This record gives sequence, structure tokens and C-alpha cells, in this order.
Amino acid sequence: MLKGVARFFLTIILVVSGCVSVNVLGQQSLAEPKPGNAMEGIIEAFDRFPIIALGELHWSLNQHDFITALVNHPAFASKVNDIVVEFGNAKYQPIMDRYIAGETVARAELQQVWRNTTQTSMAWDAPIYERFFATVRAVNQRLPQQKRLRVLLGDPPVDWDVIKTRADMNMNLFLRDEHFVEVVEREVINKKRKALLISGNAHMRRCCLAGPLGATARVEKTHPGMVFVALPHQGFQERNEELEARLASWPKPGLALVKNTWLGNLSPDLITPAMIMGTSPDGPLVPAPSPFKGMLIQDVTDAYLYLGPKASLRYDSITPEAQRDEAYQRELQRRQELSGMRPMRAPQRP
Repeated sequence: MLKGVARFFLTIILVVSGCVSVNVLGQQSLAEPKPGNAMEGIIEAFDRFPIIALGELHWSLNQHDFITALVNHPAFASKVNDIVVEFGNAKYQPIMDRYIAGETVARAELQQVWRNTTQTSMAWDAPIYERFFATVRAVNQRLPQQKRLRVLLGDPPVDWDVIKTRADMNMNLFLRDEHFVEVVEREVINKKRKALLISGNAHMRRCCLAGPLGATARVEKTHPGMVFVALPHQGFQERNEELEARLASWPKPGLALVKNTWLGNLSPDLITPAMIMGTSPDGPLVPAPSPFKGMLIQDVTDAYLYLGPKASLRYDSITPEAQRDEAYQRELQRRQELSGMRPMRAPQRP
């Protein structure tokens, strides 16, 4: 009896102090997220963190429209020095530096940046990736020299011209997260600069209790508290109709912190499509085991980026020009045979 009374008064104290909320049945309930303008939220986060890790929905037109607006925001270049991206081969960093600085670069030369990555498909031939580089170039033309942004290419510097046989394959050149982090360490952290990181959700989230560390987790292993993570909404899997309705009032684009909210206390499996793996090089594709055992969304991200409901998300597609490029298609086939890697799957349309 006395223990029950004590628990009751402790609950009252916590409610009054704002630590928890209690519903009419006396059960603890979690707070609602407080979404605000996403561009302002990310820019303000640079006042507290030197690195913002933005998970990318590959080929997402909605998200790249947001990124374009973010980079064009008047305050962005005053807070940020570098943008580190997954979709570019570091071997061609000198070409990218010249292009971003405003120099004339032949398109065939520039295409090497996204066509010659470790990915053995047309993963980055969707026009939004070329548009991203053009956007930063255009922004730089309006900025004084000391404020200009630098785009750092995070994919390993693989040189497909020297890989003729499987014996030439140096698999260390395909350690993508490791190289991405090396770029961040060398060009951002060691030089005390600030950077926006753009890479797929699997690389940017804080993960996992089991399994390999992604780029964000690797940075934070040696630099705890340096990274602020924002992951985009792409639906809530089998609970999408139920949970997405709770985001209906959010601004678009909106950003909300997730810690100690109902959203942050969901399972990460609800916001992460199952990874697909092969049982053998020629075997069937099957869902990989979840890496999120015992984890919550607030364990893998600081904030949730809302670009609209799942049904409103739009995706880019490969240009007919790239699809008709027979020499390029033959080269991709050669790379797939040498590496044994399957092409990246196109995103699923709603």
C-alpha cells in the first residue's frame, strides 16, 4: 500500500516537472514530436554540430529538391564548408574541384565522377546527381572565394581502367564506408571545417548493436558527439496507414527531433526497408536479418525529415541517353562479371 502511494506521488512529481506525461488511464505516454521548417532546422544544427549526416533516399526527386533549396539557402554557405557525397569516385576529386570552382570541364570528363564508382550499375546516372553538382557550382559563382563550398567525393578511388581480370581486383578499394570516413577525417575533422554528409540511410544512421558499422558510427567511434543525424521519411512499412496519419500536420519539408517521443520509440525496422541479400552469386535474393535488435529509432537518428506522405514521393529515372550508350552498358557488364556484384536495385515506386 505504502509503495503504491509512493509510486503515485513520484508520478505526480515527474508529470509536474515535465519528465513524463500520463494519460487518463494513468499510463505513461510519450511526447509528440515538434516539427519545424526543415531547412532552418538543419542550418541551425550546424551551430551545435560540425557534421550533419543526411540520409539519402536514392533517386528521390522530393529529397533532391530539398537539397537544392538547402544549398541555395542564403545562410547555408555561411555555416558549411564542405559537402561529402557517396555518389562520386574520389579518383576524380581534381576534376570535381575544377568544376565546382567554375572552370570549364567537358561533360564526358565530368561523367567519370559518377559513372566510374564502385557501383557496377547506373546507380548515379539519374539526372538528380549531375544536377546536384551543377547546383553547388552555380551557388559558388555567387559567393566570395573564402565562402565557396567544396564537394568531396566519398566513394573509393577505384580505377576500372587497370582492372582487367579478377586477379586485379583489390577488394580494399571497395570498402566504401571506411573510405568515406577517411575523407571526412582528413578533409573535414582534421582541418576543423563543417560538413554536410549525403549518403544512403544505411551509411548515415547510427547502427548497429550487431553487424558492420556505417560511416556515421565510424566517425562517432573516435569523435563522439560530433555528428547530428537526420533520416528521411519513406513510410512505416506495414503500419504506414496508422502511423503516417500522425504526421499529417507536419510542414513539408519538416524536421523534428525524435528523442523521448512516440516516433523515437518505434522500432527502426518500421522506417527501414529490409535489406536484400543473395544466398550465392547466382542464388535467389532474400531479406537480410534485421540489425536493429533491441534498438529504437532514437538510437539510429537524432531527427526525422518529412518530405510528404509515402504516396507523394517521386523518383528519378535513368535517361534514354545513358540506356542507349552501348559501350557504357558493355563496360558495366564487364565490371559486374569481374566483381561478382549485383547491380543496385532501382527504388520501389509507391
